[in-house]
Amino acid sequence: MKEIDAAKFKEIVKHGMEFLFQDRALLNRINVFPVPDGDTGDNLVFTLRPLYDEIDALDEPRLDDLAARLAARMLISAKGNSGVIFSQFFFSFAKALKGHAAIGPADFSLAMEKAVRETYESVADPREGTILTVLRHSAEEFKRLALDGELFHVIFEKVIVKAREIVEKTRELLPQLKKARVVDAGGLGFYLFFKGMASAVNPRSTAAAAGGAEAFDRVPLTVDAARLSYCAEWVLRPDGGDRDFFKDILRGHGDSLLIAGDADMLHLHIHTDNPEAVERELARHGRVLSRKVDSLQRHGREVPDVPVALAMDSAVDIPEAVEVTLAVTVIPLQIMLNDRFFRDKFEIGKEELYRRMRREKDLVVKTSQPSPFDFKTAFETALACKGQVLFFSLSSLLSGSHQNALAALRLLPDAARGRVRVIDTRNVSAGSGLLLLHALQLLGRGYGVEEAAAAAENVRDEVASLGYVESLEYAVRGGRLPPAAGWVTRVLGIQPLVAFEKGKLVRKGFLLGTRNKEKKVVRRFLRRLDLKRSYSLGIVYTDNPHAALRLQDELSRSPLKISNVFQAVGAAVLGAHAGPGTFCLFALPDSPEGE
Repeated sequence: MKEIDAAKFKEIVKHGMEFLFQDRALLNRINVFPVPDGDTGDNLVFTLRPLYDEIDALDEPRLDDLAARLAARMLISAKGNSGVIFSQFFFSFAKALKGHAAIGPADFSLAMEKAVRETYESVADPREGTILTVLRHSAEEFKRLALDGELFHVIFEKVIVKAREIVEKTRELLPQLKKARVVDAGGLGFYLFFKGMASAVNPRSTAAAAGGAEAFDRVPLTVDAARLSYCAEWVLRPDGGDRDFFKDILRGHGDSLLIAGDADMLHLHIHTDNPEAVERELARHGRVLSRKVDSLQRHGREVPDVPVALAMDSAVDIPEAVEVTLAVTVIPLQIMLNDRFFRDKFEIGKEELYRRMRREKDLVVKTSQPSPFDFKTAFETALACKGQVLFFSLSSLLSGSHQNALAALRLLPDAARGRVRVIDTRNVSAGSGLLLLHALQLLGRGYGVEEAAAAAENVRDEVASLGYVESLEYAVRGGRLPPAAGWVTRVLGIQPLVAFEKGKLVRKGFLLGTRNKEKKVVRRFLRRLDLKRSYSLGIVYTDNPHAALRLQDELSRSPLKISNVFQAVGAAVLGAHAGPGTFCLFALPDSPEGE
């Protein structure tokens, strides 16, 4: 092969992602550096999955246009240390392709060389023995072979061998890896990606057909706990500052600082104890488009592999890692913005919805349930993957989603109908999600599908909740409340509190003013719980991640015993009713040992 054009590039990139995806769990297991948080595989999947889902639909005829489109998407979806490094490499590589409708080995190698250089520059403290080392040696080998006049199929074959050698050496180059006796998870991820590309360039490649990542699969012997509390990331539209400028102003806020992108858009990653202070600094120098804040402390539930397909409508919120790891099927509700419909999470993201609700003062937001045909199609797809399906719907008293799911069962063949179990959670958002996670844990302990479903239904009325609503303006716009309700809250300066009880939304009083609102809500929430028991918690928010961080901080300092906790951007159906500025706490008491 003498040239790679847009069609071939699309093919080889897709193969690369598929090779990486299949070893996600292994990459998580060996993840030691920069912190042992066991999520390198998940982060690379989060980074690349949106590209994988969209790539077949892209029709750019030129290589440079296609690469630019993919790179811009990856810059937004990047997650975690290795994911942001991966996105910077791809972003710089795509920039170097500008002007090329197709490309030969020499120019391909020059693009890789430029991408490696800029990727090193994006990291505040580049360390050898990481993904950076694997990238650099792979690019150097690619250039050497291209200058010798080799064609793509030969180059990729030999670069795979070189990359594998360097991955092996990472365990000796970095003290943390040497101590744990594992290779660098990010470097292994890049090797797998490149190996998948090679298999598409040359389907008869012996190196690509050779053993995969299983030789690197081992449990780290010793790991050091994370020193800082949060892994935080922002996508920022800067007001003139470049990567070096932002590295300088953020150095004192934490470590693992790296910044991908350019003057038009930056993706910033840092490990820090104070993400709020970092965001305040960023907001002084640009416009924050999105953020992700994850805990680095080793807590939370393990995600068991289960022999049943899990499904939910898009009004259910669970940790993103669980959704991706188990490939949970999501059946989207319909979001109507004025007169236009969008499929929730597929055609409009939750963050974009809340940005528009803030920005467009005349925007009317309504929701409607998926059709029975939508459910039927989703159930059939899930059944094709696994023999049974466990579906969780938001409360039947809040939406027709549950009823349409039951109607879909009647459209299935008799043999398939009995293999789909539909659960009315009598909740919404993380309340429903906690029930799904409860059933998931039981399935992981060997419960049957019916046993796990019945157990979830038995505790659904035990889910406690309390939510804060910044304004009733959005409920008034959508016709859910009369105009007088919004007027009263504005004039009196009060913020409503709400909860979900036995499947219905109920009012739970109000707050006077917004001062210390998170502390006040936590104090009231604790009154609803039995402090002698331990709980799993879900914290959801619309466009106010700071509130979620403050809520978790308040809860961690309270007498409440917390076994697991997750944060999530709240389901669109929740935000459509309650509006931006909303946050809500959900708690499910843990079952006694042995149940």
